[in-house]
Amino acid sequence: MMLRNALRGCLRLHGVRALSTAAPPPCEELIREKLVKGLTVREIAVADMSGGCGAMFQIHVVAEEFAGKRTLAQHKMVKELLKEEVANMHGLTLKTNAPS
Repeated sequence: MMLRNALRGCLRLHGVRALSTAAPPPCEELIREKLVKGLTVREIAVADMSGGCGAMFQIHVVAEEFAGKRTLAQHKMVKELLKEEVANMHGLTLKTNAPS
């Protein structure tokens, strides 16, 4: 039952409403693409910590836009870019930095 709910969460994350033979796009790559499009990224690491269902992620981003901003403001920027994905996650670990 838990596995079925986790799978449904991952499928909802990608806009899939019913099970099909086509696999949803990789969650990690989708997140990476959105962050690269929305920020001037110097470094990025995205890891699905949930075993592949897209329910828990660890993200590390180094971006120009973070310069002079506190950690909370940096995290809000990331969460705003990923608001659709975050809504379907059970857990998210963020580490953000400005380039040194």
